Amino acid sequence: MVDINRLLTLPGIINVVQVACGFAALFASSFVWNNTDTYIQFIYRGFGWQTLIVFILLFTWIFAIAMLLNNLLGRDVQETVGKKRLLIVYVICLCLLIISAALESWYCDKSAGHPVYHGRFIAVTIFNWILVASYIVLIGLTIFFT
Repeated sequence: MVDINRLLTLPGIINVVQVACGFAALFASSFVWNNTDTYIQFIYRGFGWQTLIVFILLFTWIFAIAMLLNNLLGRDVQETVGKKRLLIVYVICLCLLIISAALESWYCDKSAGHPVYHGRFIAVTIFNWILVASYIVLIGLTIFFT
């Protein structure tokens, strides 16, 4: 049974934002369109850490989808796995996303003037920092209000 009311709570809304921003960041970093050419790119010449960024985004996006599905099915993840374990996973995701956002921010500067990559690096950086902020808020909510 689908429980849409769980998505109307602050953690539920943050979870929906995480899924949306994670997808947008993955889309912007992996799907490249240049004139009429469209392709999926995981390895960027001159931007080797981009592959790590894509995998970090994929890992955290899968976790966000799992949390979204649990919310929709009415399962309380904190009761199932415990507050401490949930916080550990949140902190792991936060640390990974900080690494991802820092690398992507560096690539924004490094790719200045590149006709294909610069705009997408800026977009991915923005989505990365939104994801970092969302995990900080979730950690605070979990520590102080549950």
